[in-house]
Amino acid sequence: MKKLALLILSLIFLAQINFGQTGLQKHNPLLDFNLSPAHNEKINPTENSAISPKYNWNLSPLHNDVLNPTKVNNINPLLNGSVNPNLCENLNPMFTNALHPKNPAWSGYFLFDKDDKLIGFVSLANQQVMLSFSAAGEWNGYFVRSAIGTFNEFSLDGKWTGRFLCPDSSEGYNLFASNGDWTGEHIK
Repeated sequence: MKKLALLILSLIFLAQINFGQTGLQKHNPLLDFNLSPAHNEKINPTENSAISPKYNWNLSPLHNDVLNPTKVNNINPLLNGSVNPNLCENLNPMFTNALHPKNPAWSGYFLFDKDDKLIGFVSLANQQVMLSFSAAGEWNGYFVRSAIGTFNEFSLDGKWTGRFLCPDSSEGYNLFASNGDWTGEHIK
């Protein structure tokens, strides 16, 4: 009986590992060069000016007030509790465990560095908020959607970091520093 229980637990564990690897494989720019900004100019903001806030100020919160959380209360979690995971339990991965990447049933996005190495996880909490986690699964911040589909990054205490995500013209995002320089980080 103990051997059967051990076998069943082992199979469940292996199925969870395989499921996680399958999720990453679909989003892995090291396996699919179409997902890699280093290999696909269409999603690389240094090659495609339409997706770069350096050249397209419509995408920059420093140049476009409707994207700036210091000017628009709706996208500022310190002034709008409905986009603040610390005030809204449905957005908080410590209360809504399905949002946490350590949950076996988790599905979400993956954060990669400029060399396409996995550096974190991103959970879609709702249409307005995405949660950010380190590669170790530690919750380290969140993103709030602006009027045109960019996302501003906030620390856990709700302060704007100045960084922001812009769509990459495909199905992912590129992460930019406050001055509009691409960090090399991207979400798939």
